[in-house]
Amino acid sequence: MSSTSLSSKPARASQRAKTPRVAARPVAQKTAVKARRGGRITEARQKEIVALISPLFLDRGYEKVTIDDIVAKIGGSKRTVYERFGGKAGLFKIVIKDYCDSVHRDMFTDVEQHKDIEKQLVAIGSHFLGMILNPNILEQHRLMVSIGRNFPELGRMFFKAGPQLAYELIARWIEKQQAAGKIGPGNAAIMAELFLDMLTGRHQLALLTSSSTSPAEISATVKAAARLFLHGTKA
Repeated sequence: MSSTSLSSKPARASQRAKTPRVAARPVAQKTAVKARRGGRITEARQKEIVALISPLFLDRGYEKVTIDDIVAKIGGSKRTVYERFGGKAGLFKIVIKDYCDSVHRDMFTDVEQHKDIEKQLVAIGSHFLGMILNPNILEQHRLMVSIGRNFPELGRMFFKAGPQLAYELIARWIEKQQAAGKIGPGNAAIMAELFLDMLTGRHQLALLTSSSTSPAEISATVKAAARLFLHGTKA
């Protein structure tokens, strides 16, 4: 065997050994990119997206906002909007949930457990009413009422994430107080509905219909609702 043929074998072996390493790089890169595209949205990014597209829905209404409008606001592409968020409907659900969460998030923050029940109810009612009378929340409420007929799924989603969850949170608090003997017996779910509905009726309707209310009127309603809730109409 010649020296030439002996020297060519290591060269070919060396080439074969190098080939898999060169080809492996693009595969790894593609996998990494795909993972980033399919990864979960960070909380900070979701908040940014909500802040960018909420005004679109509030100003134009759900039906008049297009995917192009959304892409122009948040960047990316139409494909990204569909793949990552489920299209316009998916993004709208994120906006609605964010608004609902803002109402519920600190519902019991100002409630001092050592105070009597009436004062706790006043604190709960004041926070809740203050939140739902916020101009942005009122606009969201108007929007949901207007699209409920044409998009019933979105309407149901809003009711579940908004009013229904608020009722459930208050019902759980009532059950806890009932167990401690601080609130009388009764259906906690119905009691929660009655209490929150006593708060919202007049003031929310006034602002939704471009009438007015005042902090003094709101405070009077909350205190009266707390007393009526605890003592009923007994003489």
